Amino acid sequence: MGQPAPAGTGELSAVSCADAEHCWAVGVPGPNAPTTTATTAAATTATPVTGTTVIAATVNGGRTWTTQPLTPGTAPPALTGVSCPGGKVCMAVGSSGADPGTGVVLSTQNGGKSWAASVPPAGSIAVTSVKCTTAADCTVVASDGTADWSAVTSNFGQTWLRQGTLPAGMGGGLTLSCAPAGTCLVAGFTPTTAGHGQGALALSTNGGMTWVSATVPPGVGLLRSAACTSSTSCLAAGTTSTTVSDVVPAKGLLLDSSNGGMTWSASPDPPSVDDVFGVACPTTTSCALVGTNWVGTPVIGTGAVAESRDAGATFTPSTTAYTPLTLTALACPTAVACVAVGGDTMARITLPPPRARPRGATST
Repeated sequence: MGQPAPAGTGELSAVSCADAEHCWAVGVPGPNAPTTTATTAAATTATPVTGTTVIAATVNGGRTWTTQPLTPGTAPPALTGVSCPGGKVCMAVGSSGADPGTGVVLSTQNGGKSWAASVPPAGSIAVTSVKCTTAADCTVVASDGTADWSAVTSNFGQTWLRQGTLPAGMGGGLTLSCAPAGTCLVAGFTPTTAGHGQGALALSTNGGMTWVSATVPPGVGLLRSAACTSSTSCLAAGTTSTTVSDVVPAKGLLLDSSNGGMTWSASPDPPSVDDVFGVACPTTTSCALVGTNWVGTPVIGTGAVAESRDAGATFTPSTTAYTPLTLTALACPTAVACVAVGGDTMARITLPPPRARPRGATST
């Protein structure tokens, strides 16, 4: 069930939930964001009101959303990642939006009543994604314009330690997912020919200290998200399209790994969502996908959802209401409840409860 984002919201690109009730979504200022006007002897300039359109939050599981302010005097950045390890604690990352840009790290420790800028990792012109495993420990993927690398903090962004460099040439959203045990995956692509690329996954088994390229089938399309249901079983999702310079309607792509993300193979059961953007697995058996449903002539992308009750082996389309735009990010804080965002809309997703094991049945 979808709904419009708060007025003035631009394109939302990431969402994170601390629990079933508290979630945050981040993105860029909307085209009609409020402005303040300043007049000098030389000119009159309009500046976006700070913080009113790049962060939205819910305290009731996505039923209602409100915008949250940045520190006064802070220009609204372009935010691309968010991770919230607790109901009061959250970190958002992105870039200043300037050219050349600078990396941006924002954090709150009071549930979003105020957001303060932290010093970004040294040398970063953009911080693309973040994952916090505790209220102090976070890992980010950052770029200095020539390479992408990870950095970690143990004091919630007060200081950063640069770690390993991602495999050369990786591009895309570089969405980061990490398990508490230290295994991290980054989904993206590597260039092949002009305007085209092949899906790629970077794997770290030591929390980002070092990265290696995972083995994926040759010629696969672009990858956008990854998630693991256990220490060995993982899923990666994206699109069969290899075009990186434009949006080309295509089918969804799903890969699976049975060795913790080292090697991947194409799923025998293609996902029932076109152009998948997000995958999440809140339990060892329950997973959800969000992305696009291409309809009409010429085709128009609308939001689509699918759910799995067998650890991603098969996905079943879900019914949707008011999802007029592609859903591009997903968070599942419980086994039966997820939140997704895309464009200037957000949606609540209800998953079927896990199947009860028949009385007398034994596991195999």
